[in-house]
Amino acid sequence: MLNGFRKVLGAVVVSLCLCSGPAALAKTILYVPQDNRPVDFAYTVSTAEDAGYTVITPPDRYLSGSNFQGSPDKLMEWVEENAGKADAMVLSVDSLVYGGLVDSRKHNLSMDTLLARLEKVENLHSKFGKVPIYAFSTVMRSPWAGGKGVEPDYYLKSGSDIYELASLQAKMDEEGLTPQERNDWFSIMRRVPAEYLQDWFSRRKKNMAINYRLISDARKGIFTYYSLGHDDNSVRTQSSLESKYLEQAGADIPKTSFGSFPGADQLGLLLITRANNDFNNYHPKVTVIYPLGGGEKTVPSYDGQAIGKTIAEHIEAIGGTITDKEKPDLLLAVNTPLTTSTRESGNFENFPIMLDSTRTFLTQIEKAMAQNIPVSLVDMAFSNGSDNTLIYGLYKDKMMYQLAAYNGWNTASNSVGYGISQGILARYMSPDAHQRMLTTQYLDNWAYQANVRDYIYRIQQKVEANTEQKYYPTVMSEMQSRTKEQLQRYAQTYLGIDPRTVNVTFPWNRLFEVYVDVHSQPDVSLESDVRQGLRQKELDRLAAQQEAARKALEAEKQKTVKDKNAKIDPKVKEELEQAEQAAREQYEAELQSQQLAREEEQAQNNRTWVPKD
Repeated sequence: MLNGFRKVLGAVVVSLCLCSGPAALAKTILYVPQDNRPVDFAYTVSTAEDAGYTVITPPDRYLSGSNFQGSPDKLMEWVEENAGKADAMVLSVDSLVYGGLVDSRKHNLSMDTLLARLEKVENLHSKFGKVPIYAFSTVMRSPWAGGKGVEPDYYLKSGSDIYELASLQAKMDEEGLTPQERNDWFSIMRRVPAEYLQDWFSRRKKNMAINYRLISDARKGIFTYYSLGHDDNSVRTQSSLESKYLEQAGADIPKTSFGSFPGADQLGLLLITRANNDFNNYHPKVTVIYPLGGGEKTVPSYDGQAIGKTIAEHIEAIGGTITDKEKPDLLLAVNTPLTTSTRESGNFENFPIMLDSTRTFLTQIEKAMAQNIPVSLVDMAFSNGSDNTLIYGLYKDKMMYQLAAYNGWNTASNSVGYGISQGILARYMSPDAHQRMLTTQYLDNWAYQANVRDYIYRIQQKVEANTEQKYYPTVMSEMQSRTKEQLQRYAQTYLGIDPRTVNVTFPWNRLFEVYVDVHSQPDVSLESDVRQGLRQKELDRLAAQQEAARKALEAEKQKTVKDKNAKIDPKVKEELEQAEQAAREQYEAELQSQQLAREEEQAQNNRTWVPKD
């Protein structure tokens, strides 16, 4: 009853807020993402389409994927063939020059090849002069360590050393090194093979040259807007050093034409939103609020600068302005931690317990809603997932579906870009489309990233160690099944959503990111039923095996009943008895395993809170 009431109330409130805005123009956007991950591709496209746009995208086979490179030449051919159909182009230069975001970190392409591809991007302006181009690229990231396949192979071995070396060089550039730091610098230089450093810095040098050229293009007006994203841009890294010099190179360009700020995965949707605002000559006024704590001075992990600066830069990028003196078009409620730094959402302290600061923050949001001000909630108290306390407050106050947008995923800048974009585009959406967008974000950012992912990591380790049973043929398909079961439970229990509308996959065959596909109709299998069937099937198989072993032993014993002179071969008898015992132990072990799994699942369920009746 309560779940149904919550859905109806949310739909009514949201429809009143959203329908007050104008209908989106019937426009077509040509979009080239930086790869085929959901945040860059599926989520971005669905948000734009739900806002009324036709989005044309290249064939998936041309895009960079988890186990294949992008095809920049094919992508450019496709762009040239389809640009005439578009009212605007939103282009990842990383895809059109390198093949994709990951490809930009691993390629062995010559500078001549890169420049020839960039020239084709530049020539789009003269070929299709009436179609505005919104371009984005990235400064190569400087991670502490690289995951398999997303950095050069040597980064798995020497990544932390390369990171430390670059960090020391960044400090050297800013203020110089202490004697101890100089010793550390020389030690790392001796420790890391020269060919690794040469390869890494050579590729970064090419990336810098391409980005300098793009900044010059923005100055010439080749792009309507150019965004330079700083990928995983922590303080004092090679990325932060390079970003500083690139920003200086573009300091004379108006902020209406060029922006340089942290983040990568949000850039496609951010520039689609900028195109929307340009189409409508719309310059949204945004008010930003924070709870008690770090607020605008918070420096999140992976971003390298205060969040207040990042937010201001994102609002400038969409053509908006920040205001605190008049009624805004959007309230951006930014949930920051009590301190000025962030930790990972999977940490134990991310436990749902209501704080006074959170309660006051929620009250501010409720007051804005009462004035019919759309609220987009950016949840960055933790990195890589939601704040359980904040979601608990939204749940208790029946506010989850009253928000214009909710985002709490990956880096803070990613959430800021999505939060601003979805908060603006929500005004053009139907109530059903808007509800699906929110459901997707809650299940991805909150249910999976903050609560389920660590649990799935633990299960994966047990399955790979053969201490946990798997019922699907591969480890990853087993993890996908368990994740789907969990997220369907969250959808039904906490969101009041039919679990049969929720499908879940791991498109890059890794647990870091998930694709939550919320359907409009309940046409998805209920994974809890599927898994129960698989568990019962395994028990039936082991029971049949046990029965067969019992019958074999009984048959051998019957020979002596029919023929009193017959004797059981002791060796055969021993083998049959052992087979029966082994079959019985296997069956009992499976029963015990299933019971332990149920207990572990229940413990995982208790991570959140007992739902209301």
